[in-house]
Formats: sequence, C-alpha cells, structure tokens
Amino acid sequence: MRPRESAGSFDHRFDAAAPADIPSDGTWHTVTVGEIPVGLRTEYICVPSVEQTVYTTLVLSNATGQALLAGPVEVTMDEEFLLTTALPTLAPGGVSRVGLGPAEAIGVTRRVNLRESTAGLRNNVTVLEHRVHVELANRLPLPVSVEVRERVPVTSDADVRIEERADWTVPGDDPGPRPHAPGTRLWRVELPAGATAVLDGGYDIRIPAGKALTGGNRRS
Repeated sequence: MRPRESAGSFDHRFDAAAPADIPSDGTWHTVTVGEIPVGLRTEYICVPSVEQTVYTTLVLSNATGQALLAGPVEVTMDEEFLLTTALPTLAPGGVSRVGLGPAEAIGVTRRVNLRESTAGLRNNVTVLEHRVHVELANRLPLPVSVEVRERVPVTSDADVRIEERADWTVPGDDPGPRPHAPGTRLWRVELPAGATAVLDGGYDIRIPAGKALTGGNRRS
C-alpha cells in the first residue's frame, strides 16, 4: 500500500545494501531491501460491560530508525498458522495493535449492583451507587497480562457529580486504531497460569433530588 494512502503523509528512504538485478519479464519479483526487527508482545483485552469475552491482541513496536510500511502480515504461534491480517504503517518508534480473536481459555464475568439513596442536609441529593464486580480466570498453562476496560459516566452539568471508587487508571495513548472513549478506565492484571483474580470498583452519581438521568436512574 502506498504510504500516502496508509499514513496520510510520509517521507522515508530505504538504502539497499547492494545493487540488485530485476528481470524485465513482465512478472512480479520480490527483492529484499532490508530486515527490520519488530518487538512483539501479547496482551489480552476485555470489555465485560459490552461482552464477557477476552480477546487476544498482538502489540507490535518498531524501535528502529526504519519505517515499516503497511501491508499483510501472517501470524503464527508455535509454528501453527493463525491468520493473515493487515498491518498499518509503523513509523520509527511507532506502536500498533493487531487483534487475533477470542481467547477461549481466559474467562471473565461481570456483575453490577445499584443502590439508590439520598444525602445532603435536607436529603436534596440522590446518590446512585454503582458497584462493579469482575472475575477473571486464566486456564492457560502460562501467565498472561489482561487489560479490563470499564467506563464511568461523564457530564457537563455542574449539578451532577461523578465520584469514582476504584483503583483503575485513566488510559494513556493506545496503540490501536481508535482512541479511547470518554470516561474509559483500565484495570491491568497479571494472571499466573491457572490463577483467578477479582476486581471490585465502581462509582457514585450524585444528582439533585428533583432530577433524573436520561432513560431512568436504574441501569447496568
């Protein structure tokens, strides 16, 4: 793929190690110009509020001074072919994420409990307490790194307050093709082989007693 189509704007020069003769016989010929070592890291991602499935992703990083142009990439594991997918342009220092499909051996379940109460000197504040409970189980024979994604509400109304009650983190730049949605929060868990983990968190929505959330106060 042409760099201008895959990256918008891109200038780079590849210096060949030696001259090469290419026959002019009307057929395609592949000439190796150079080799670029690419860093590989397997990460598992799940968004249990949308789908209680864990997905395998491959994070590719280019720590060299050479660009890696967009094109097809074949993924193998333990000498077994998995899939062919498209790799975007990786500029020097660039990072990209490639999805490899569901990881059936890693389980995730999620529950949410909602409690509605009042607060304030005159009970003039409605408090909607959301408690999120996530369980992970690694049935693989090796340790894994799992990223659990949640979302907390966002508001531009000065009368509405969101109070988070979890040790999750605000995401930074993601190597994937899409930026994180507003309110995204992350848990990152290191799971040994055969291990389980429990994540508990949540948030409170505080609104004036005379108001209600669009669509109703009760939601998952």
